[in-house]
Amino acid sequence: MEFTVSYASFTTAVSDINKIISSKSVIPILSGIKIEANEYGLKLTGSNSDIFIERTIPLLKSGEKVVDIKEFGSVVVLSKYLNGIVKKLPNDICIKLGRNDSITIKSGDIETKLNGFNANDYPKLPEMDRNTKIEIPFGKLTEAIKQTAFAVSKSEAKPVLTGVKMEFEENKLICTATDSHRLARREVTIESKTTESFVVPSTSLSELTHLKEADSSIVEISYTNNFIVFGTAMSSLYSRLIEGVYPNTGSLVPTESKALITMNTQVLIEGMDRACVFSTEWKHNNIQLEIVDDATIKISSNSTEVGMIEELQKIIHIEGQNDIQMSFDGRFVLDALKRIPEENVTIRFDGLMKPIVIQPQNDSTCLHLISPVRSY
Repeated sequence: MEFTVSYASFTTAVSDINKIISSKSVIPILSGIKIEANEYGLKLTGSNSDIFIERTIPLLKSGEKVVDIKEFGSVVVLSKYLNGIVKKLPNDICIKLGRNDSITIKSGDIETKLNGFNANDYPKLPEMDRNTKIEIPFGKLTEAIKQTAFAVSKSEAKPVLTGVKMEFEENKLICTATDSHRLARREVTIESKTTESFVVPSTSLSELTHLKEADSSIVEISYTNNFIVFGTAMSSLYSRLIEGVYPNTGSLVPTESKALITMNTQVLIEGMDRACVFSTEWKHNNIQLEIVDDATIKISSNSTEVGMIEELQKIIHIEGQNDIQMSFDGRFVLDALKRIPEENVTIRFDGLMKPIVIQPQNDSTCLHLISPVRSY
């Protein structure tokens, strides 16, 4: 194997893959990046057992040659040292495979050698049925993930809750995440006739959102019983699926409300953020919301050690009761509000000790459900 590759293309691909690789893997070869030179260009693969990321560097980009293949071949090189050295090189990079799976790396007047592993010993990627693929724009997919994945459980007690449920219905994708105390759901419109659902680890979806792809790039989703792959023209991310029955969350969302208020999103975020300074004494970071009258809501929190805060904010619009007072985990409310880009949000109250529903104004495709906490 021998090739010359553009510095920018190679270092970017190596750096992206290096992020998921552990240098302390119990399987030594999984501490490496597999490099394959073929007639189409370069293919780089990295894994941490649960996730595989495959990056392609084509021969040409925008009509310019970025890879010159002199000899086909493959090798696995320790990611830590490959990433460490290539990003410190000055120019385009020449790599040649030598004896005993070692490689020589040249750039300008610099030459270095790294020991490697036989590429035949690297784990095979799962075989996917590419005939059952679902297509969705990268930007639309990652937006749905970012608006839901934060709500997954951080505890492994119920593994299925550490993932995001992705439901595909006709021309629709629904992403749902919950930790039993809060729920985030996002619907996006897609062109698909597939009816299927999976629970994907939130760690895998987080890595997917970090791929450097244009929002308009099309992601092809293929799956088996145990794996799912998200593929673009230049990248593929393979992830294990989480086994288990995901709870039926549809029945948790109240269909009626005793009060509905409309607030300015950014103003509410700032008020909640201030109140959280005084909420850390409580186990659940208690923040109290009280509808004072038809035009005012009070946000408050107190701490016996720090002090207290009360803040009055203007209600843009109200329907229903104007005498509701409840406490919530301030972090949960902030997390939900920060995922809503719209100018105004609505908050629905269904009664004492029942969850509130936070949504963008006039947008039912995004929903956040937060359970109240006791204030004593």
